[in-house]
Amino acid sequence: MMTNASAAATILERLEAAIGMDPAALEPARLRWIVAARCRKLGLADDVAYAGYLAATATELDALIDEVVVLETRFFRDPTVFEHLRHAIAETAATVAGPLRVLSAPCGTGQEAYSVAALMRLAGVPVARFSIDALDISRSALEVARRGVYPERALNLLTDELRDACGQVHHDQFVVHEELRARVRFERRNLAEAGVLGAEPQYHLILCRNLFIYLGAAARRTLAESLAGALLPGGKLFLGTADRVEELNALFAPLRPAASFAFVHRVAVVAAGTRTLLRSSGLAAVPAPTAAERRGVRVATPVAAPTAPMTASGLYHQAMEHWQRGERSKAERRCRQALYLAPSYLPALELLQILWDQNPNMRLRRALRDRILRSRIGAGEVSA
Repeated sequence: MMTNASAAATILERLEAAIGMDPAALEPARLRWIVAARCRKLGLADDVAYAGYLAATATELDALIDEVVVLETRFFRDPTVFEHLRHAIAETAATVAGPLRVLSAPCGTGQEAYSVAALMRLAGVPVARFSIDALDISRSALEVARRGVYPERALNLLTDELRDACGQVHHDQFVVHEELRARVRFERRNLAEAGVLGAEPQYHLILCRNLFIYLGAAARRTLAESLAGALLPGGKLFLGTADRVEELNALFAPLRPAASFAFVHRVAVVAAGTRTLLRSSGLAAVPAPTAAERRGVRVATPVAAPTAPMTASGLYHQAMEHWQRGERSKAERRCRQALYLAPSYLPALELLQILWDQNPNMRLRRALRDRILRSRIGAGEVSA
C-alpha cells in the first residue's frame, strides 16, 4: 500500500490545505498504515483508488483527519507544566476580579481541559467563576471529551488528591465530576484557519500544546497570530516543550524558568513609570520594565521554580531546567536518573525522546519509542 508517490503527494496536499499539517510531520509508514486501514474499511483496491475517493467524497476528509491527528493526551500530562499552571491559576485568581477564562486547544479527548478544571477546584476558585473553552478538529475525540468518561486505569499514575479533584470511579470507569464538565465547552474548530478565535472574548490562560510541531510555516504564523489575539495582555500561554517556533518570537516572550513552554505577551510601555495592562484583563498595573525587559528579554515576573526533591518528578524538573539552558548531556543524565527511580515515568521518557531526536542509533530510538508506547498503554492513554 502507498506505492504510488503521486497518490501519497495528493493525500498530503489535501491534509496540508485542510489543517495546515506539514507533510514532513507525517511519517510515511504511518500514512501507509492509515491509508491501508481506510482502504480495507471502504473496500478500495489501493492508494490510487483512495486518493480518488478522497477527492470525490466530502465526508472522507473528516474521517482521514480523525485518523491522522495525534491524540496523545492524558490527565495532568507533564507534571512540571501543571506545577507552573497551578501557580499561574492561583496568581490569576488573586489578581483578576471577574470571571477567569481558559482555552485548551487542541483539547484531544478532553483530559487536559478537565485537568485544568480540577486545578481551579484545588485552587479554591468557585466553579461559577471560571469557564474553559476546549477546541479540536477531531469529531471522534470531541465525542469522548463531552462524555467525560474514561477507563479507570487512565488515572492510575495520579495522586489521590488529583484523582479526587477530577472525578470518581463508577462501575470500573472514571467519571469526571458533573460540576467540572459543566464548566467546559467543547467545540469543533480548525486552528489552522485565520480568525478562528476572533469571535471569542479573550482568555487569561491558553494551553496550546504539541500542535505547532505538526504545522507548516503558513499555519504556524496563522496560529501564532490567533493566539496573540485571543490572549489577554498579561495572560499566559502554555505550549509543548517542542513547540518553540520562530513565529512566536515577535508576539510572545518566554516566562522563566519555564522558558521552553510558558510565555506572555510582549507588553509595550504605555506610560512613563508604569506598564498598565488593559482593563479588560482585570490585572493590576505592574512596575515599569527594566532596560532588559524593554529589549524584549523578559516582560513578566518569573514564576518561582518548584523545589525538586530526589524523586522522578524532581529529577525530571532538573532535566527540564538543564535542557532550557542548552545543557543536553546534563538533561539526559537527569532523565536517566528519573527513569532509574521510576522506569515508566512518561514525562522523562518523552523528554529523553526529544533529546535523542538526532541520535544516529536507530535501534536505541526504536527501543525508546516502544518503551514509551508500553508506558502509555499502562497509563491508559492508548489501547493495547
